[in-house]
Amino acid sequence: MNPEQTPNTWNSPEGHERSIEQTPPSIYVASLADYVNGYLTGEWIDASQDIDTIREEIQAMLATSKSEAPEEYAIHDYEGFGTLRLAEYEDIERIAAIAEGIKEHGEAFACWIDHTGLDPEDWHQFEDAYLGTYDSIEAYADQMIDDLDLEATLDDSVPESFRSYVKIDRDALVRDLEYGDIWHMDFDGQVLVFNSHI
Repeated sequence: MNPEQTPNTWNSPEGHERSIEQTPPSIYVASLADYVNGYLTGEWIDASQDIDTIREEIQAMLATSKSEAPEEYAIHDYEGFGTLRLAEYEDIERIAAIAEGIKEHGEAFACWIDHTGLDPEDWHQFEDAYLGTYDSIEAYADQMIDDLDLEATLDDSVPESFRSYVKIDRDALVRDLEYGDIWHMDFDGQVLVFNSHI
């Protein structure tokens, strides 16, 4: 699920560039007082750290403010959260919990939260819901066929003279799976597959 990425750059707020290589879930936190007064005071923070460390880094960023006694901050950008969108004033505890899940399971975890809208007490269901990442939904069906050893079962069960007439209808399998047992989403050039009953 986490293929190696080649180093690249992307634009953070106000045109700041940041090199990334296997970047953990991160948030760009900025001082609101400075922002309102036309200054840019902010910092990229690794969101997969413990909540106390994240808060300490936010306070350290605010301590560099050009404004007097800045207290408020906002999230102006983020990276590594899959399809999930974070609000400017997203709860830091929720962000840390999501980032912990991403650190353990990859960005599929955030995509699943985004799609299901489940509350944190139900996030433990991800491990049962997530069926894997594939090049296509057809590749998932092929994996199912291989895991069940269906071709070998047909070889053993069907007389050789009839074997060429007996085939597994993969397209029908895909269609039926999509109508009942699974749902999937495209992400980062691949397909994330989930159990629709969880």
